[in-house]
Amino acid sequence: MKVSAEILKEADVLLTSFLTGMILLFVYDLLRIMRRLVSHKSWVTGAEDLLFWIGSAVALFAMLYRENSGYIRGFVIGGVVAGMLTYNLLFSRWVVKGSVFLLEKILFLVSRPIVWTARLLKGPLGHLKKMLKKVLRFWKKQLKKLWKAVRIGLCKL
Repeated sequence: MKVSAEILKEADVLLTSFLTGMILLFVYDLLRIMRRLVSHKSWVTGAEDLLFWIGSAVALFAMLYRENSGYIRGFVIGGVVAGMLTYNLLFSRWVVKGSVFLLEKILFLVSRPIVWTARLLKGPLGHLKKMLKKVLRFWKKQLKKLWKAVRIGLCKL
C-alpha cells in the first residue's frame, strides 16, 4: 500500500507544528526560569510576555509560510497546541525546577569567594574608612580657616 505524497506532506506539517509548539513552550520556560532567579516588577513581566507572544506569532507565521504556503489549517493549530500540552505535561516542571535548582547552586558557589573576600576586607577597609573621614574632616577645617582669612584680607582692601 502506497501512501500519497500529499498525505506525507501533511504529516510532515503536523510534526513540524507539534515540534514548534514544544519549542515555543520551552522558550517560555526560559522566561519562567529567569523570573524565578531574578525578581521582576509586574510591568516588566507583562512586557516580557508581550514580546514572547509577538515572537511566537512571528515564529508560527514563519512556520506556516514555509511548511504550508501560509495556509492556516486546523490540524496545524491543533499540532501546535498538542505540542505545547505534551511539553507542559511531560517536561516543563522538570526543566524549570531542575534549571532553577542548578543555577541557584552555581550562583551560590560562584558568589562564595566574593562573600569571603568582602568579609575578609571588611575590617581593614572599615579602619581605612574611619581614618579617611578624620583626614577629610581635618582638611575641611583647614580650608574653612584659609577661606575665612582670605575673605578678611579681601574685605580690608
